[in-house]
Amino acid sequence: MLSLSRSGFFLGVSGLLGMSFAARAEDVPEPRAVPRYAAIRYLEDWSDPLLRPGEDPFDRVKYVPLGDKAYLSFGGQHRLRYELTEGLDGPLSQSVLFSRNLLHVDAHVGPLRAFVQLGGHYALGAPARDEPPGSDLFDVQQAFVEWSAASPKARFVARVGRQEMSLGSTRWVSTRDGTNVRQAFDLARLTVTGDGWNVEGFGGVVPRLERGVLDDAPAWRNRFWGLYATVAVLPRKQLSLDAFYLGRDRPSVTYGAVEGREVRHMLGLRVFGQTEGGLEYIGHALIQAGTVGDAEVLAWGLAGGLWQRLSFAPLRVGVRGDALSGDRNADDGRVSTFHAWFPNQTFFSALPLIYPSNLYEVHPLVQWDLDAVTLEAGCVFFFRQSVQDAVYTPPGDVLVAPSDSRSRYTGAQLSLSLGYRATRHLMFNAEYSHVVAGPSLRAVTGRDVDFFGTWTTFTY
Repeated sequence: MLSLSRSGFFLGVSGLLGMSFAARAEDVPEPRAVPRYAAIRYLEDWSDPLLRPGEDPFDRVKYVPLGDKAYLSFGGQHRLRYELTEGLDGPLSQSVLFSRNLLHVDAHVGPLRAFVQLGGHYALGAPARDEPPGSDLFDVQQAFVEWSAASPKARFVARVGRQEMSLGSTRWVSTRDGTNVRQAFDLARLTVTGDGWNVEGFGGVVPRLERGVLDDAPAWRNRFWGLYATVAVLPRKQLSLDAFYLGRDRPSVTYGAVEGREVRHMLGLRVFGQTEGGLEYIGHALIQAGTVGDAEVLAWGLAGGLWQRLSFAPLRVGVRGDALSGDRNADDGRVSTFHAWFPNQTFFSALPLIYPSNLYEVHPLVQWDLDAVTLEAGCVFFFRQSVQDAVYTPPGDVLVAPSDSRSRYTGAQLSLSLGYRATRHLMFNAEYSHVVAGPSLRAVTGRDVDFFGTWTTFTY
């Protein structure tokens, strides 16, 4: 059973008293008709005077005029998150309290813009988590300059510098919001948006996270680039299509007996939409190729989901699934393990136990949404695609080696996620997960796994 007697639990749960369980904060609608605080803060636009009602004291710093077509906007976010994990050996079993503190300034002068966000990230109670991405004492989270322009048929945005980025449904490139330190990139990026379509290209590197002060330098040998296009095929969101290419160059990786520099390319197609009857759908098809040392890379992935919104209740029921390739022979000079780039690690649950590589999974779930309260309950069944390959855990480390178990069934992860948006600024969340260990996971843990997390977020 999950023990709730740890010190630190009461700190984390204090913000949850009187609240219901909840889903992710970004999935809950704003109760007021003002600009919503975006998950990626530079996506907010406070330039329209009609959208600045003024009665909220924090709105006074969202638009500070400096002159004709020039203004400043200030904001921040503070999150206190407590996690208790039991059933895993070593640093994965722990009681830890995280604190994330972000402040930003957004300066606009005509078509030019500069955005700077600083962050302090701290972890208490678990020495193994007191390092990135668990902690980073003080550093630049984002800092970029931007130029924008518009023509009768398109809008152009060019951005250079450190920036957060999420693509599509965030399955393969996300902000990694579940961890204490979010994912950012040092990029040059161009986005062109028209009527029903969007294309963006980018290239750059992944910063090397260090625990100290102002020491997260660009990692010049850890490169990332891509091209991502979205088009609305049918009106009223009935059918849209994403087509994308992503590439990554990492100086040193290991897959079983294969190690060396990795250059990997991914081509992907995503279709998504909804019907007037409330049926929502999404599907991904992916293929990866490249090299790891002298070995060739050839991997594939399929992912998707179906949801139905019920007309008689604020319910949404659905099922998601993945099929992501694993390696079948460590000695054949080929790597077939699917690599998930920068995935949303809380896609399955707030407990990021299983990484999306070498995986079959099916995930039935139900979501309840009423005003500011939401609830999500589901169960993910995990299987290995190849029993000759490992079970992986974030950020791609081996959780169960092939030598530990050759069972295909990994386990089932039940989750209940609840939350409450008290005001525009204040959000409470909690989640409980129980992993019923299957044969392959039990070969390593020897038992089931329990997780409890609660977090309070204040945004302005």
